[in-house]
Amino acid sequence: MLSTSTRIRIQNILDRIKSKQSVTLEERIFLNKLSSVSAVVSEWLATSLGPEASVIDND
Repeated sequence: MLSTSTRIRIQNILDRIKSKQSVTLEERIFLNKLSSVSAVVSEWLATSLGPEASVIDND
């Protein structure tokens, strides 16, 4: 289960990804670690990245 502060941090990063703003390497690593242990975060990340990222990953 995610704490409120962690969920807000994740949503902030994902909103910046959606709007094509810069995201630091540290934030990307943070999302990657959480998405590997949380199906919810993994789904949020996939939605934020869009279908293009899925195509790239599957090539």
